[in-house]
Amino acid sequence: MSNAPSGSGKAHVLVVEDSSVFREMQGLLLRQAGYEVSLHETPQGALTAATKQVFDLVVIDYELPEMNGQQFMHGLRKLQPDIAVVFVSGALTLELAIQLSSQGVAGIFNKPANPKVLLEKINETLARNAVRDTAARMGSNSPIAPRRNAAGGDAAAGAEPTADRLAYTPRFLLGQSDVFREFSHRLWKVRDFRAALLLHGEAGSPFEAIARDLAEISIFRDGPVMLCRGADFETRALIEVLAPSLLSHDAGTLVVTGVEKFTAAQQKTLENLMTGRDVFLPFARRFRIVLAATNELSDRVDDGSFNETLYYKISALSLLVPTLREMRADIVTNGLRILAGHVESGNSGGPLAFTADAAAWLEARDWPGNFDQLTRTLLAAAKHQASGDALTVAALEQAAREIAKATVSRSTPPPAPAPLRPAAEPAPTAEARPPFPITSALAAEAKPSAAQAATPAPKVLTAQSIFRPASAAFNFTARLSDALTAATPKSPA
Repeated sequence: MSNAPSGSGKAHVLVVEDSSVFREMQGLLLRQAGYEVSLHETPQGALTAATKQVFDLVVIDYELPEMNGQQFMHGLRKLQPDIAVVFVSGALTLELAIQLSSQGVAGIFNKPANPKVLLEKINETLARNAVRDTAARMGSNSPIAPRRNAAGGDAAAGAEPTADRLAYTPRFLLGQSDVFREFSHRLWKVRDFRAALLLHGEAGSPFEAIARDLAEISIFRDGPVMLCRGADFETRALIEVLAPSLLSHDAGTLVVTGVEKFTAAQQKTLENLMTGRDVFLPFARRFRIVLAATNELSDRVDDGSFNETLYYKISALSLLVPTLREMRADIVTNGLRILAGHVESGNSGGPLAFTADAAAWLEARDWPGNFDQLTRTLLAAAKHQASGDALTVAALEQAAREIAKATVSRSTPPPAPAPLRPAAEPAPTAEARPPFPITSALAAEAKPSAAQAATPAPKVLTAQSIFRPASAAFNFTARLSDALTAATPKSPA
């Protein structure tokens, strides 16, 4: 094979696309970015060209004449093993996306791809591979351009919030207290940062609720919101959680909780995820990371069990979450939201209010377990309350005693928290940022460990993910199940 550079020193990109419209559009985009481009309609013609010319990167459609894009990729890699690969196709499925992500593909995009995001991925990939053209190193720090309104302004930004009001309209964690108002302004200021955000605070803090509110007010609001709890944080589970980001036209938000418990292997996985290395390469720039950890994290850094360099990377942008006792004026409001979510979950007839004494009882407690303790107490109390009545102090005290006894004896687990649901949307004001639409949460089912496999156990709800599908007919739960079945290697007979 001979390399025949044009003498310009530009990186050379191969495009294989049978649609003349998309082929010419991609060619125009890449040439305007300063690349040499070779356009081919058929994979066989592209393979012939690859015997005569060395390419730095190839952009492939999946549905091609003669062979599909995956077959073409394998054939091309026999000729040029080090070529970077990006797929842009209208025929992507979850099973295909998962397969390609494990085969060293640099990027996977649904057609039509966002030109800015596609070009940033190509720039970043070529820069990472140390190509000759310095133009390939000019990727933007922003994963997605802000959506513009008719007047040309950022449709999400709104007016700068005034200090005496909430910076945005909360939907998951509610509040009107001074402490909550100040926190809302800090959260609003970091809403559109691409850098990973670390939320830290006491155990039981409402990290997930805050992360969901953050996603709603950011430029990432149109992308998927994906949740991975610390116990599930490993490569295979992460690929499953991140799968919706490969089929979304907009960058989303990945929420990772329980970082303070990470093992050495999980810390390495987090580092690979943040840098887009290995199997996470196709997902790079497709989401913003929001990490959550209790104050135990800094103790682990001090004793050497958590990588200090990684800690500095994830804590460069961080927010301290206020405790529940610092937000006493907001306890009853959030308690009512918890009860409403409990009823919406199918517990019809459950209490939806507090007596005056019960409200005072809630505000007087210090709640060392924060929102987790509040949630467990209210759900346990709801079981002792007569249907339709307001929750009383007697029911709350009985629930508190039961939870305290269960915590000490560990003989029975406390009631599980109700699914996290958005609060009803209040009318927007001129100063407050308006709420944005959100879909209902979907729950994935936890997989039993190897030790539990021999004894069947009831299925429990685990990581939840909110995302906005491409169409109303898009059934993510069914497609993800089919995708994982198709992508899992079959054991030899």
